[in-house]
Amino acid sequence: MAEPKWLQDMNPEEYLKEDFEATGHSRYTVDGLDKNDPEWLDKAAAKVGAAEGDDYVKLDSGLLTVNQLNWMLRNTFGEMTYVDDNNQFLWYNRPQDPNYKMKAGRVPAQVGDTMGAVHPDIRDVIPTAKKVVHALRTKEGGHDAVWMPVPTGNLTELVLHYYKRVEDEEGNYMGIYEWVQDIYPFVKYFCESTGQKLVVDSDAATGATYRRNSDPDAKTGPSTKAAAAEEEKKEEKPDTATGASHH
Repeated sequence: MAEPKWLQDMNPEEYLKEDFEATGHSRYTVDGLDKNDPEWLDKAAAKVGAAEGDDYVKLDSGLLTVNQLNWMLRNTFGEMTYVDDNNQFLWYNRPQDPNYKMKAGRVPAQVGDTMGAVHPDIRDVIPTAKKVVHALRTKEGGHDAVWMPVPTGNLTELVLHYYKRVEDEEGNYMGIYEWVQDIYPFVKYFCESTGQKLVVDSDAATGATYRRNSDPDAKTGPSTKAAAAEEEKKEEKPDTATGASHH
């Protein structure tokens, strides 16, 4: 993923301390169960007597049944996940379409897993994930959200991973909400609706790395590879704001 500059500058001695085995205890941790048990969801729900089906849930601004919540969230635009303050993966909005291929793949058996189990231990995946979690846990530099675009090799696709700090009414850290989606359809619709178009800003200090990792002949990028090469020469320093960092 492409990390923002402020995230790149974080101290690894601090963020690598994040406990991705979820050995701590959250306010809502369900004790006595193996967090990485593929049947954790059913066992935890039974243990706490969780509402389900047509049971009503009173929210701060609404009254819905569990079924209604599920239907709404499964049809919401984008992929969503929630991880609590003990680094335990507790929920994702399973796609309504069983044939839909998720951009950040999840399966029901992962619900309840520790963050260490959810993320593959390859390359810099876990260190990067720990960095994001720690940044939002501590509100690094006052930030309560992390935006990470993922180069896909296609300039008409921009997959965004958006991580948002979740707080209770007193401002205490309660976990992270993640939203993943290709946001290009929004941009395309905006341009079509307003009669505007996308062009490359030759004076921009960011974005060239993303374009170099994508198709230079795409409609929203330079018209030729020569133009892309020429644009790269104009850069005086590395693109630190959107530099490639694979998650």
